[in-house]
Amino acid sequence: MTILSLARCHWTARRLQRYLDADPAAPLSAADALRVKSHLRDCDRCRAAGSEYRSLAKLLHRLYPLGIPDLGSVERIRAKAADAIRDTTR
Repeated sequence: MTILSLARCHWTARRLQRYLDADPAAPLSAADALRVKSHLRDCDRCRAAGSEYRSLAKLLHRLYPLGIPDLGSVERIRAKAADAIRDTTR
């Protein structure tokens, strides 16, 4: 893996959750969203991290279909997702 591809993975990892969530409170610019989408198409490691994040999100929706889980659960899931993303950029 080259330094340039590592830099792209790092850049994407920092925006991946916002891209996948499409959170209106923290939107990506259209250019950034396109850049993340393009990188995910080309990078197996980041695509795998995105897949793991989606799986965690689906699990949360199944566990808490009627509402938002407690903040401790949310923080633990976010920490796990951040660890998974960080692992893909090493």
